[in-house]
Amino acid sequence: MIKICSFFHLPIEEERIGPVYSIANTHPRQIGHVSARISCLMPDWHTVQDFRNHQISEEDFTNAYRTLIVRRWSHVKQWLDQLSLDDEMYLCCWEKEGFCHRYLVAKLVKHFRPDLEVRVT
Repeated sequence: MIKICSFFHLPIEEERIGPVYSIANTHPRQIGHVSARISCLMPDWHTVQDFRNHQISEEDFTNAYRTLIVRRWSHVKQWLDQLSLDDEMYLCCWEKEGFCHRYLVAKLVKHFRPDLEVRVT
């Protein structure tokens, strides 16, 4: 199962099933071990800043992220293709609640890998 959530909603390390991967540009130190960053799923930092500063809308962010995924498609597809039904992992970002690119990542995985179980919070 692929669990997509905020770093701040991860179970404590002892209760986690599978590795933690960052889909954000950075990660908080206090969450424990992060296995790797999945850079092909990270949004552009400038787009994140523009959204946080209310310079672009949710729709603008979504369009910019989709454009970025298209540009990175060979890497995204390679990552998607290597996933297996037995994988247990967390894909994490910073936002505790509200709109976040993790929901876009969940849609992406569900669309291109409908055989995988995905849970997003």
